[in-house]
Amino acid sequence: KTPELLAEDAVKQALVLLDARPAPAGEMEVILGAGESGILLHESIGHPLEADGNYRGSSAFSGQIGETVASDQCTIIDQGNLPHLRGSLNVDDEGNDTAKTVLIENGVLKAYMHDMLTAKHYKTTSHNGRRESFREMPIPRMTNTYMTAGKYDKDEIFKSIKKGVYAKTFSGGQVDTSSGDFVFSITEGYMVENGAISYPIKGATLIGNGPEILKRVVMVGNDMVMSDGKWTCGKEGQHVPVSVGIPTVKLSHITVGGTENE
Repeated sequence: KTPELLAEDAVKQALVLLDARPAPAGEMEVILGAGESGILLHESIGHPLEADGNYRGSSAFSGQIGETVASDQCTIIDQGNLPHLRGSLNVDDEGNDTAKTVLIENGVLKAYMHDMLTAKHYKTTSHNGRRESFREMPIPRMTNTYMTAGKYDKDEIFKSIKKGVYAKTFSGGQVDTSSGDFVFSITEGYMVENGAISYPIKGATLIGNGPEILKRVVMVGNDMVMSDGKWTCGKEGQHVPVSVGIPTVKLSHITVGGTENE
């Protein structure tokens, strides 16, 4: 994006926040916005599916290959050979071709992301050995991680909400990969009432568990978007460029942290 477009986006978000009301607190339906909400997928689902944590038995998904871990509407993929994305690579940092790795297919856990060490243990192929520079050891890392599109129109998803929150963008969060527990701050969010956006909110967070929210996915939109190329992923002190993507997704319920009654 040009500096002018970035400035325009910043002004739009600032104007939204000027009119925003304190967010309500409690468990409610939530819509995750297409594109940038993929960072929640990256942090709370992607990292626990990297094979080193599963190899050590410290991941929330350890030992669950072949088991149903999500709603049957969820298919999640890591694909390093997509063109022109921030996380794309011709080969990984161990010299192996990058590829399309189906992690979860229709709710069933199919695979982890591997470097050569974990691939040897699991007797599979490696496409995700990455390191920040030649000074570091390669470890299993994500590239471009996304949820595939579903069958619902965005308007159809909104019309199904009586009262809930639309989380359009996130500013960051914290995740415990051993349990999948997370807290994410919503940068731009809105209350949705009777199927329509009613007003912007501020001070909202999403609090939950990655493996658990996958089971609460009740509608997946047909509008999958890869987020703009700005994401950098940190792990074990190493930082690498990545991309994230997700369609509009409805969760049946999740805890929203807010300040409405404070």
